[in-house]
Amino acid sequence: MTAAPSPAANPAPGVLRRLKGAPDAVLEASRRTYDSLAAHPLRSVLAVLGIVIGIVTVVLVASVLANVRNSVALLFRELGTDNVFAYHRSGDPYAPPSEAEARRLPLKPAFAEVIAREAPHVRDVGVQLIVPAVVNGRALVARAGGNESDRVFVEGVSYGYFDVVGAEFAEGRPFTDLESRAGARVAVLGANVAQALFGSRSGLGRTLLLEGESWSVVGVQPPRKGGFFGENRNDNVIFIPLRAAQRRFSEAEDTVLYARAKPGERDAAFVETEAVLRRLRRLGPEEANDFNLSTADQIIQTLDQVSAAVGLATFALAAVSLLIGGIGIANVMIIAVTERTREIGVRRALGARRSEVLRQFLLEAAFLSGAGGLAGVGVASLLGLLITLVAPGFSAVAPAWAVASGLGASVLTGVVAGYLPARRAAFLDPVEALRYE
Repeated sequence: MTAAPSPAANPAPGVLRRLKGAPDAVLEASRRTYDSLAAHPLRSVLAVLGIVIGIVTVVLVASVLANVRNSVALLFRELGTDNVFAYHRSGDPYAPPSEAEARRLPLKPAFAEVIAREAPHVRDVGVQLIVPAVVNGRALVARAGGNESDRVFVEGVSYGYFDVVGAEFAEGRPFTDLESRAGARVAVLGANVAQALFGSRSGLGRTLLLEGESWSVVGVQPPRKGGFFGENRNDNVIFIPLRAAQRRFSEAEDTVLYARAKPGERDAAFVETEAVLRRLRRLGPEEANDFNLSTADQIIQTLDQVSAAVGLATFALAAVSLLIGGIGIANVMIIAVTERTREIGVRRALGARRSEVLRQFLLEAAFLSGAGGLAGVGVASLLGLLITLVAPGFSAVAPAWAVASGLGASVLTGVVAGYLPARRAAFLDPVEALRYE
């Protein structure tokens, strides 16, 4: 006796028919969408304009936030993932202090030796002394031959600083121990400073004038990775020995300490550094820290929180644009159903199912909104290219997930907006539809 075929081996004829008809339905929806755009271009453009604006906002903001996050993360990771950064204020050392932190006393370079001696999990401590951008009422200017640059930053750094932050050198070397202890007039240049003062020529072994003194260039760094909108401030820095900065620039007080932990012991080094600084700052058990400790991971986490808040606000605005675009698409689909009432009646009379009519109009709505989504992605990509051209070091290329999310959101908006008009078309009475004039 022959066994009856299983349901899986012999699918229902209706399922096969629907599967075979799917490509035809998609092609028909594409054709109808094109006809709608061609017959009523202004109406169609106005309908999807909200979609375009919403997708441009989503994709462009996502691109900028993603690239800013990656650049800043790379910047701080380059300064050392095992390092604990100590500064008497929070935020950028070059930014004006907040009112609450303005009265805090700076950390002292001498604290570095104490931390290195008393914190067992700290391997080494680097010191960065920041020279004010304006000295004696004048902006710092570096000169070499006929070239000069007033966009320089000057920082005095300790002997082990370059090793602590893992600095690389395109030419030359860091300061020697003897140069550091003697406060010699030697300098290591960031890539932008070297380019501004010496052009395409090597700056190694040459001299520059800074505040009336001659400094010999012993090292040049390559362009640094990461930064804010393509700019890494270290590329504009002239590094000089710490003692030379203390001797020449008495105004310099702001000090950043880089405590490098032993491998795998950063958390313990963090606790020990905090304890030593609290003792050196003479803080009581109940007093809050009057300094800020951070790590690369903590800074990146804070940036992620800020980016999430900005992204949420932006996406809320984009949602409003998508809502407006959805209303426009719903309006177009209602008009389309009205204009094609007799056509729907003929199809229903010839045996078309309600589900087929519903699917047809939903596909048309999805294609219409998808066209708006594609246009939005294209505009966002062009704007991202313009941003990249304006800021060559910064990339605003849209990540794949942002493009996919934008297109998905546009299609979903079209399906939701087109559902009620499509349902109305599917449930039209065939006899009444054929009588429609």
